Amino acid sequence: MRSTSSARKFLAVLLCGILSLEWTYAAALSIAEPIPEPIREPCILLKFSSPAVSESMARESLEPMPGLLQKELRVRWVAPQPAAGETAGLAGRYPEADDASLERISGKIAEALRRMDRMETREASALLSEAETEARKFRAGKTVLPYLAEIFLRRGLLSLWEGDRSGAEEMFARSRVLRPDFSPDPGLFSPTFRESWDRSGERGAPEAEILVQYLPPGSTVRLDGEPVGTTPGRFKVRSRDPVRVRVSFPGYQDMEMTGQWLPGDSEAIEGGLVRDRVATLGELLASSPEGKGCGVLLADLAEAAGASRVAILVLEQRNGTTFMKVLSFAGGDPSPALLGEVELSREEGAAVETASRAAGLLAGAGWPEANTDRQEIGSPWYHKKWFLFMVGAIAIGAAAAVGGGGGGGGSTSSTGTIGVTF
Repeated sequence: MRSTSSARKFLAVLLCGILSLEWTYAAALSIAEPIPEPIREPCILLKFSSPAVSESMARESLEPMPGLLQKELRVRWVAPQPAAGETAGLAGRYPEADDASLERISGKIAEALRRMDRMETREASALLSEAETEARKFRAGKTVLPYLAEIFLRRGLLSLWEGDRSGAEEMFARSRVLRPDFSPDPGLFSPTFRESWDRSGERGAPEAEILVQYLPPGSTVRLDGEPVGTTPGRFKVRSRDPVRVRVSFPGYQDMEMTGQWLPGDSEAIEGGLVRDRVATLGELLASSPEGKGCGVLLADLAEAAGASRVAILVLEQRNGTTFMKVLSFAGGDPSPALLGEVELSREEGAAVETASRAAGLLAGAGWPEANTDRQEIGSPWYHKKWFLFMVGAIAIGAAAAVGGGGGGGGSTSSTGTIGVTF
C-alpha cells in the first residue's frame, strides 16, 4: 500500500502553486508583449541586364526582386543618391509680386522719369535697369507686365535720344507686345518718337529665344516636358509663364532649370551633363563581369545613401539560357564579390524561387536574414526559458520527495512517488 506523508503533501501543493504561477506569468507575457519589428539594415539594390536580354524579360525578372528579397533578408532598400553637382538644375521660383515690391518698382520708374526730364540719361538708364531686374524676379502676370512695358518704352526713348533708332524700335516692339492697347498721346510724345513707334509695329511681334549648348552634343532638350530638339540649338519660348528646361542624354544625369523669358529676350544656356554613376557602374560591369574595379564607385554610392551593403543583380544570356549573377559589396571591400549565378525560368512562380536562391547567396555572404532577431521571441513554447525553468522545478521537487521517503514508520513503506495533477 502506498502512503503520502503530510510533508510530501505540502511539498506537492507548493510545487503545484509555483508551477501554476510560472505558467500563468509566462502565458500573460506571451499575450501582452507585442513582437517587435526587427530593425532593417539600409542597403542598396542595383539591377542591370545585358543587351542580349530582351526588355520584357529583364522587366519581368528584375522588377519583383526588391520586394521578394526583403521577405528573406532583414534589409531596407534605399535609393542611390546623385553625386554633388549632378543636380545642376536651378529651381527658379517666380512668385506673384506683393504690394511692397510693386511700390519699389514704381518708385524706381518714377525717379527715372524725373531724371529723364532733367536729361540725366545715364542715371535714368541705371534706374530703369534696376527696376527691370526687380520686376523680373516675379511672375510676369497682369500686375508686373505694365511696369515692364513702361520700362521698355522709356529705354527705347533713351536709345532714340542717343541716335540708335534700331535699338529704340526693338524696345518699342517689346513694349507693344506687353501692352498692345497703348497708343502714344501726340501731346506728350514728339513726332520722331511716334514715327519710330509706328515703325516698331511693322517689325512683327518679337519672340523669346534661348540657345542651349549642353554637352554631349545631341542631348535632348525639352520645354515643359515637350521635346523641341537636340543640342546645340536655338529654341523659341512662346510662353510668358515660367518654363522648365530639361536636357538629358542616356547615361548622364539630367539637367533641369526653370526660367522666365519675355518677348525679345535672348539667353544662352551652356554647360555639360554629368555622368550618371549607376550608368557608369553598368559599363564597368559589362567590361568586368566579376565587378573588378567597381569598389570605389560602390563605396561612394553606399556612403552617399547611408547604406551598409550593396547587392548587384546582373541578367545575362548564354546559349539561349538566362542567368542572374549575384554580387555583394560591403564597406571596406576593394571590389564586389561574385557570389554565384541563378538560372532563370519562365515557369509560374519562378521569380519567388529565383529570389529565394539569390537571398541564400547573399545570406551566405553575411547579409542579415529575416527573423534572425526574433528566433527567441517566435520560438515554440517548449524552447522558452520559463518552460525550462518549470522542468527544472519539477525535477528538484521529485528529487526532494525521493530523498524524504525513508522518514515514514510502520510495517507499510512508501515508494517515494508524488502524484501531481495539472
